[in-house]
Amino acid sequence: MRYVGVITVLVCVTAGGTASAGQVVREASGPTAASIQAVVDQFRADLGPNNGIVAGSQSGGRREINWDGGGAAAAPTFDPSPLTRFAARGAIVLTPGTGFETSGAPAAEFGDINPTYPTLFAPFSPPRLFIALNTNVLDVVFNVPGNAAVAAGVTGFGAVFTDVDAATSTRLQFFTPDGALIFERAVPAATGNETQSFLGVSFDRGEIIGRVRIVSGNAALGPNEAGSADLVAMDDFIYGEPVSTDGLVISPGSGAVFQGAGFQLVIGIESAVPAIGARVIFDGVEATESLRACFTQGTLRRGGTTFSCQVPRGLLGEGDHVLQVVVTDADQTSRRNAVRWTVIGGSER
Repeated sequence: MRYVGVITVLVCVTAGGTASAGQVVREASGPTAASIQAVVDQFRADLGPNNGIVAGSQSGGRREINWDGGGAAAAPTFDPSPLTRFAARGAIVLTPGTGFETSGAPAAEFGDINPTYPTLFAPFSPPRLFIALNTNVLDVVFNVPGNAAVAAGVTGFGAVFTDVDAATSTRLQFFTPDGALIFERAVPAATGNETQSFLGVSFDRGEIIGRVRIVSGNAALGPNEAGSADLVAMDDFIYGEPVSTDGLVISPGSGAVFQGAGFQLVIGIESAVPAIGARVIFDGVEATESLRACFTQGTLRRGGTTFSCQVPRGLLGEGDHVLQVVVTDADQTSRRNAVRWTVIGGSER
């Protein structure tokens, strides 16, 4: 029977009860860099070794941006949006504001914007800090390191902040490559000025993050910090190794909600380079061989290949479920993408 493979693997994964998303949260705040250092290092360990500016997607590890190029003597650096000078590390930064500033001499910690700011902010990794100009919002999107034209996704992202005063003013929002918000969390606050806060989130059930929105405080830098204003600056960005999501589409997309109904799963693969292998991971469990017999191959109108599988009604247990697909191309590069669905009302098995 055509459904035997898919039923076997999905029942094995979901029979234990409600499925759930797999985020691992690392967070800390305190008066000094030392007070958050251990948690930052734990998040680095979660992701793996630092790959620096090595070109191309690596098999694992992480990338980092610390904004400190040029050292303490460097003048402030101004970048337009999108900021692409870290594309070699697999990250592009965008903002609805007027661009970005990295702090510099002689007025450190954005004293060029307001002379009171050096008493508010302190770097985690000296000497420089980072902000968006004329807004408190920015987005980090990912690319294959060294190739800004190829979109990528990561398995985790974290950032250091200074002078987070309010419990809900600063937060990270995590979006799938197809645009669904799957997790949001506030950055922990600390009492006083020149404090340090860190939030890092990694995902261990196969979720892929294509964009992270950072809301940094509740107002743009410029005026004095007074009343309910919470002005915040940023330091190190730490994120999982960016791997291409280009030309790999899964339907239904992230955010789909099912209530016992069956659905057609479709994986579309577009590439100028032939694919020579693929893996399917369901809720963190290898499912390739069990699902292989379920798929029917087809062709995309604009070129490429589709693989379709009819998932029977009532198969998935209540909760969130993650399906990740990894494709290996003939040039030995990899692509991966993932979706997260929600089942409500329980299964009908």
